[in-house]
Amino acid sequence: MRLWLLDLDDTLLVDHRVSEEVLEQLGREVGVEGLPEGVRRKAEEFFRQAPFYPWAEGIGHSALEALWARYSTPGLEALAGWAWPFRERVFQEALRELDGPEERARELAEAFFQRRRRYPLFPEVPEFLWALRAKGAVLVLLTNGIPDLQREKLFGAGLAETFDLTLVSGEVGLGKPDPRLFRMALCAFGVGPEEAVMVGDNPERDIQGALLAGIKAVWVDRGHRPRDSRYPPHLEVQDLRDALVLL
Repeated sequence: MRLWLLDLDDTLLVDHRVSEEVLEQLGREVGVEGLPEGVRRKAEEFFRQAPFYPWAEGIGHSALEALWARYSTPGLEALAGWAWPFRERVFQEALRELDGPEERARELAEAFFQRRRRYPLFPEVPEFLWALRAKGAVLVLLTNGIPDLQREKLFGAGLAETFDLTLVSGEVGLGKPDPRLFRMALCAFGVGPEEAVMVGDNPERDIQGALLAGIKAVWVDRGHRPRDSRYPPHLEVQDLRDALVLL
């Protein structure tokens, strides 16, 4: 495969687990069990009520990300104004359901906003990327989300200079699984779908989009998304290095 399309969150960068760890720590600090589940549930409920939700869903910006995104991208000023009342409400309602100290909701929202800014890579990622480069592969980052947050993750993880092209759904107006986003990468390098592979952890977005675009698909099982029989990948791995057989 000449062109490798790579997802970011929970493919290269540990994302889900970091949010869980930070919320668990905050729960311990206020003597509450189940805070990660409670916050996730309330965030998703209130996020669906936001006036911009259809746009956010289309570009793959999630409710948990809304708890720590800066919304500093020009044009997102309205979201920046919406965000803090949303965050405080999420924590307040979660604490209420868990019989926790509701008066500390704003404190916890601010703590999550600050502490969530960790960008660890999965252990095999440096070796995996080095092997692709050594074989002359063209690397494209194909990531859903809002520009400022995805760029922050990219720079924070030390991957800013890694890719030949970075396509952020919030910048180009197309999100996975829209096959046009995948074809945009193919066109940029004059590569046919038979010469490309998509590697990602999300069956509904990464794998479905690749299949729609006629591209080989590798599903990375990171342990928190179930296999989806509707979108069968060409290869399933738990360690990215096992995908190198396609080189």
